Amino acid sequence: MGSTYQRSFVKGVLWEFFSFIIAIAVAYIYYGNLGDSFRFAFFLTIIKIPFFFIHERIWKSVSWGKIKDNK
Repeated sequence: MGSTYQRSFVKGVLWEFFSFIIAIAVAYIYYGNLGDSFRFAFFLTIIKIPFFFIHERIWKSVSWGKIKDNK
């Protein structure tokens, strides 16, 4: 069972949305300023999305831990 590029992209975007919210909260605790926290989380998200996409595509080609479908 495989997955499409679109599925990997959507998974990355959705994961980064949740990661973005967590990053804002953690950065706010550190910085104490919502504007700085938002900027930090935004740039972190922009950097992480392509890396998550690449990570997903690499794992798609790894057969370890996959169960073959006998259909």
